Amino acid sequence: MSKFGFVILHYIALDLTIQCVDNIINRFSNRDIIITIIDNASPNNSGQDLKNRYQSNSQIEVILHNKNDGFARGNNIGFNYLKDHFNIDFMIVMNNDVIIEQNDFLEKIEKLYDKHQFSVLGPDIYAPNLNNHQNPLEYQLNTIEGCNYWIKKYKQLLRKDNFNYYKLKILHYTVYFWAKPLLKLLFPKKFSQLTTKSTNISTEQMKSSSRYEQSEQEDVTLQGSCLIFSKSFIQKRKYAFYPKTFLYHEEHILHLQCRYEGLKTIYSPQISVLHYCSSTTNQLFSNREKYRLYWRENIKSIKEYIKLYKQYNINA
Repeated sequence: MSKFGFVILHYIALDLTIQCVDNIINRFSNRDIIITIIDNASPNNSGQDLKNRYQSNSQIEVILHNKNDGFARGNNIGFNYLKDHFNIDFMIVMNNDVIIEQNDFLEKIEKLYDKHQFSVLGPDIYAPNLNNHQNPLEYQLNTIEGCNYWIKKYKQLLRKDNFNYYKLKILHYTVYFWAKPLLKLLFPKKFSQLTTKSTNISTEQMKSSSRYEQSEQEDVTLQGSCLIFSKSFIQKRKYAFYPKTFLYHEEHILHLQCRYEGLKTIYSPQISVLHYCSSTTNQLFSNREKYRLYWRENIKSIKEYIKLYKQYNINA
């Protein structure tokens, strides 16, 4: 029977991590699993809370890192710990806002490996709060020209941010503190109809209405909130993610490296997870701060992608 390792990166959002970890333990209690939680130096001491909570469970190891190293380096700590201490057949690296609902999730991974001999496997990732499927990634970084286009776009957004921010603040104040009360007073019936109208859409209807890749695909960029690495990947690689990024585009760099190293990437809708995306950043930042972080770190990560792209093409 295969041994499965789970890597869960934690930062501040204690309840999310507990929900994620407890779901894994309860769902796969009959399987040979080990879970590594990496606390990225949470300032609210929640890493120690996790260590206290799970200290008596031999299937869970909590690692308290001494600084916030971001997504790639944080996950690499868990990847290397499992690689060095256990004979892992499959390693599942997943966000703490991801929930597995399939009881046969691990069995399906084994069957997919027998069929494809993959290095990296990506499941169908459905985001209920966004009503979309996130795998494979639509947003591509295929060329240097494409990379430079996005760097330019993000720089423009950063430059315009202050002006747009205060403009929207004034608009928000005008609409919600002056125009909206006046409209309610002048057109009470009409406003009531607008605010009380609702629709009942089931989860299945929402899923069927969004983009959904229903067939298996090879050599695609896989979304990073849940990735399954096979033994061939684990043995060959020193790390899961390129360690020079802090946040964003880890998936694109991973895909680039897998191509260069001859490692097979597969997307399969036979396995699926739920992703309640951006839950941690939503707790930490205002919308403005979140977008500025997104733009800044995208620029840095795309520049790292360009360096690797050029290096691989020179060495090809």
